[in-house]
Amino acid sequence: MMEKQKVWVPDPVEGFVLGIIQDIGHNGEATIIPAKSKQSTMTCSLDRIYYAEQHDQVDVDDNCALMYLNPATLLNNIRTRYDKDKIYVSIFFFFVFSSVSFWRYTYVANILIAVNPYFEIKNLYSSQTIKSYQGKSLGVMPPHVFAIADKAFPGKTESTKYLLRYLCELWGSAAGPIEQKILDANPVMEAFGNAKTTRNNNSSRFGKFMEVHFDNRYQVVGGYISHYLLEKSRICRQSEHERNYHVFYLLCAGAPEKLREQLSITKPDDFHVSYQY
Repeated sequence: MMEKQKVWVPDPVEGFVLGIIQDIGHNGEATIIPAKSKQSTMTCSLDRIYYAEQHDQVDVDDNCALMYLNPATLLNNIRTRYDKDKIYVSIFFFFVFSSVSFWRYTYVANILIAVNPYFEIKNLYSSQTIKSYQGKSLGVMPPHVFAIADKAFPGKTESTKYLLRYLCELWGSAAGPIEQKILDANPVMEAFGNAKTTRNNNSSRFGKFMEVHFDNRYQVVGGYISHYLLEKSRICRQSEHERNYHVFYLLCAGAPEKLREQLSITKPDDFHVSYQY
């Protein structure tokens, strides 16, 4: 019955809180009993309420497997998985077109959602994990950047790093000099494009377009970075409690004396743009 329906209600702190509909008034507002809050009841307009899953603590690999797919259930599934160290979750979209005589299905996209765990999850990117995703159809294995790497070339710095490792280690049979050069280029690019922010000590403040070239045996034969888009404003000014790019501090810490003299490098605290906190 409707009065037993579990729902998600918007909350300024949690995003959404779980509750059960107690009553629906004639004015279009529902009275809701919170599942965890000490508050006895709360009211909310029906157009701001989202249906909740019956088992809200059970996670699914694919958000589209949820009975009710809405912003609240999607976020709850991501949070539930995150609490279990499952930082990846997929969304497999397709459209269904109906006609008089038949149904038509059109694939739209395979989307991988990744949540930064801020610590290393054991064996998440091991060689054994790489091999376990080789040649598997999407959905057979749990969501992972390696599953996407087997089918496509996604972006974002961390995802690209592990995708390249997947391609070079698996399809390249062994990481030779070309593969290793491609992998070794990532720390250099990150030094010039990553910086500490208020939310992340190693935040990517740049974007790049990278090509990886293969021969007819799927061996890696080359790579090319055609675009490198940098947040240039960070070089001369940072927001409070944020820092310059990592390369600035690397130069302060280890540049040869001759280079230090040429660039007038001393220590980070001597520069307004370094913002040491």
